[in-house]
Amino acid sequence: MRFSFVVASLALGVASTRATHHALPHAQVIGRDVQLLSSYEYVIVGAGTAGLTVADRLSEDPLKVLVIETGDLDHGEDEILIPRYALGAPRKYFYDIPSVPMPGLNNRSELLSVGRIVGGSSAVNGMFMPRGAKSDYDLWRDLGNPGWGWRDLLPYFIKSETFTPPPASLASKFNITWDMRYHGTKGPVKSSYPPFLYPAVNVFLNAIRQFGSHVPYEHASGDALGAYWAPNTLDPVTRTRSYARTAHYDTIKSRVNFHLLYNTTVTKITFNGKTATGVMYASGPKARSKSVSASREVILAAGAPHTPQLLQISGVGPRKLLESFNIPVISDLPGVGANFHDHPYLFTAGTVAHDLNPSPSNTSNATWMAEQLDLYRTKRDGVYTTSLGNTAAFLPLNEITLLSTSIVNSLKSQDPVKAPPAETDSTVLAGWKAQRDLIVKYTLEGKIAAGEFIGGSGAGMGLVLLKPLSRGSLTIKSTSAFDDPIVDFGTLRNPLDLDILTEMIKAWRRMLLTPAMQSMGPAATSPADNVTSTADIQAYIRANLAASLWHPTGSAPMLKKELGGVVDTRLLVYGTRGLSIVDASILPICPSTHITSTVYAVAEKVLIFFVFRS
Repeated sequence: MRFSFVVASLALGVASTRATHHALPHAQVIGRDVQLLSSYEYVIVGAGTAGLTVADRLSEDPLKVLVIETGDLDHGEDEILIPRYALGAPRKYFYDIPSVPMPGLNNRSELLSVGRIVGGSSAVNGMFMPRGAKSDYDLWRDLGNPGWGWRDLLPYFIKSETFTPPPASLASKFNITWDMRYHGTKGPVKSSYPPFLYPAVNVFLNAIRQFGSHVPYEHASGDALGAYWAPNTLDPVTRTRSYARTAHYDTIKSRVNFHLLYNTTVTKITFNGKTATGVMYASGPKARSKSVSASREVILAAGAPHTPQLLQISGVGPRKLLESFNIPVISDLPGVGANFHDHPYLFTAGTVAHDLNPSPSNTSNATWMAEQLDLYRTKRDGVYTTSLGNTAAFLPLNEITLLSTSIVNSLKSQDPVKAPPAETDSTVLAGWKAQRDLIVKYTLEGKIAAGEFIGGSGAGMGLVLLKPLSRGSLTIKSTSAFDDPIVDFGTLRNPLDLDILTEMIKAWRRMLLTPAMQSMGPAATSPADNVTSTADIQAYIRANLAASLWHPTGSAPMLKKELGGVVDTRLLVYGTRGLSIVDASILPICPSTHITSTVYAVAEKVLIFFVFRS
């Protein structure tokens, strides 16, 4: 079996200790309130990007695996499957959690939106599937996580996907390049390019070159600084979304040792002393709670917002917080929920005098759109095959601004105690200082991207802060898992984030002055060209910045315990036994990219740890 083969292929002489198990007595798909087995080897909390990947790999051997998911199975809605409708799924498939008012955003509250569906955020995101640069992952290693650098993760990026190159005609027209040595050909997740691309993408890429930035041949090699092409999570045959459900559930749902319980919420992790023994679950806040045991491990894959919430409810987290809710303390871990961050972003806007056809402006033409939808339905071609694009520029700070050295020197001398909220634990502060020092090092060396510029169709661009220095928090407001956690993005808590965003707006304006962009006759409208002073630009940012690009990260970080860590390098929760975490909450610093492919790779990699722990 493939799972056992992994053990042998490691060539480490570790004998498998797996016993032979009886087949499970009933079907693998279970609606809520249907009786389960009393015990499984593994109980996984969350059927999202990471949870389904791990469940698939574990159940390759005859291990009894249960996955419990709050959300529903989708019903093949167009808004899920058709690329053009990416991010437009019905709201029932999302958690929309309002944050506290944030002083950095003029006391605005922002929504934290993540998938509430079998498949998680991979079912409802924008389908963009780039990888980060080598140094994004080497940062994790250098924070004290051996085995988590770029070279360690690359085999699992490759394992996760089946990549289909674009046809020669499309590649030639848009100068799309790739190197198959860095792509998978047998993985569950399909990645490819749509057959329809807007011609202005070439203008954007030429403008980035003229701006002075790198255009790598193959970003998936870890050469992911500059402007580049990246595939979508797109099935090249059906031209529909490829996501965790289609990759890691629909293909294996006949396995008798794999159960999925959806429309059901895990309400608590159960412990015997320090050992996680299973979970409690219920179909609603007023429904009777039930329990199920995990003989080997409880695996949290509930996502960055809900993994720390469930830990805290169950007695794992900051002692002072837990005691304020009369929760018995299993493990005093101040870092649970404390390192939370996301990628804040804003959209600039502009007009062009010489638009290229076809362009996004065509989408306002109802006749054209009807023709395009018919083209998609009949031939799987046209604009409906395209989601939110395939290009972006990921630029280091020294390419964004001449003030790079000044900003880094300010960061170097900054007292990390001043930026965080009051009463932040000393271990958490030590972790932030360690992160700060490595961000300084890699920024000075030009090895990490500080800002993303999303363009390709006109004068306006999306500007994304990729290495925010600010940190927020996720904490419980009650002992009920049915209540939303308290979300504080902490956006712009560190004033240097605002300085970097200010320089990104100035860089965008300089991009509009490149000969490539000038060929389209661009004019900035938001912020307009008369918004010139630093104070006015920063007022614009505070009024328009969004706190989340749907990349919530770091709320249960893989760090040493003395640095505010929650899990070790094997993803085991400190101070407990039989409890691990596999989702974006463990990423100590969010990579300078969109995170779907990274979460898949992390989930593929952890199989090794379960092998050794068995």
